[in-house]
Amino acid sequence: MGIIVGGPTAWKVRAQKDLVVAFHWTNGEPSMVIFPQRRRLGAGAFIIGLSAAFKYAERTGYPTPYCIRQAVVAAGVMAMDQTWETCKNITEVILENLEDLIRMPPERQKKDNTAPLGTATLYAKGEKIVEGEITVGPEGSVH
Repeated sequence: MGIIVGGPTAWKVRAQKDLVVAFHWTNGEPSMVIFPQRRRLGAGAFIIGLSAAFKYAERTGYPTPYCIRQAVVAAGVMAMDQTWETCKNITEVILENLEDLIRMPPERQKKDNTAPLGTATLYAKGEKIVEGEITVGPEGSVH
């Protein structure tokens, strides 16, 4: 089963420079998914899992040599020109979003579907038997 990148399963989504950053859970871990804002022929998404986040920034907040090399790789994955300016933008986007990746919940939170859909009244032989709110339970059952 795939996901819609940046879609309803994303924890957060933001656009920066000419890129989109979506936070998803991939391979069982929080991940930063980066892809171009405009569709490009042959473009893919570049994914950084939480377990690799430490490789991208020094304690000072500056990019590591690994981060800079991966920005070049990311540009290729996203079918972008591997110019200095493009790789600099990708590096900045990675660094600016690492904190959100680190703060991301360890697993996807289920949405609360218990908001009432409406009310219902049940009558039998002209007498009101029961009245109450209609909600959808976690399994999709109606209560």
